Amino acid sequence: MKSDLEVKRTASGRTPPVTKTRVAAVVPAYNEAARIGAVLESLRNANVLDEIIVVSDGSTDKTYEVATAVPGVHAIRLPSNKGKGGAMRAGALQSTADVLIFFDADLIGLKPEHVADLIAPVCSGDATMAMGIFEGGRWLTDIAQRISPGITGQRAIRRDVFLQIPDLETSGYGIELAINYYVRHNGLSRKNVPLRGITHPMKEEKLGWVRGAASRLRMYWQMLRFSISYKMHGRPPKPKK
Repeated sequence: MKSDLEVKRTASGRTPPVTKTRVAAVVPAYNEAARIGAVLESLRNANVLDEIIVVSDGSTDKTYEVATAVPGVHAIRLPSNKGKGGAMRAGALQSTADVLIFFDADLIGLKPEHVADLIAPVCSGDATMAMGIFEGGRWLTDIAQRISPGITGQRAIRRDVFLQIPDLETSGYGIELAINYYVRHNGLSRKNVPLRGITHPMKEEKLGWVRGAASRLRMYWQMLRFSISYKMHGRPPKPKK
């Protein structure tokens, strides 16, 4: 059942029509044709979503084609790779929802109840943002999220708040840090939500040890640059010219 916004009585004592909180799932994806289908099937089975948007971020495989073949999914194909932050922003701009819920395209074990649990704090007004933390899926990913829960790709957030975050398009893998900083800096509320039984493959498993390790190092480097820049200057690092 979709969550309702708070209903208030008018001065005359009449109750206005209930306004539904519209929720959109946004899935940024780069070369995830082999894995995204299972994620989209779970999202389709979740009855709390009004929109499902996939952003194929310059993919060179069949990610876009797989997404467009799923009924009810709106797929966007970016002509070049914008990075995760740029893909998330592109999806948010395509949505008309009140709340956005982001999911990685390579999740294993995602179920409709996970979707409902993650949006509940935001739709109820208990939090501006909710972050999904893996539990009981796989020890490697469980430990990673216990060490750094703030970098989870699974989160719900009010759309108006998300689009106010500066430099989304150039944030790359620093997008989660950018969101966290904005929410904390502006005194907005957030809540961690356990997502039991979910995991995802490691980069080394998807790309091989050499390419996977290089991709991981690039991800960590982007995150480190963002972390240092926020601590020193209160803003993301300037994009390279």
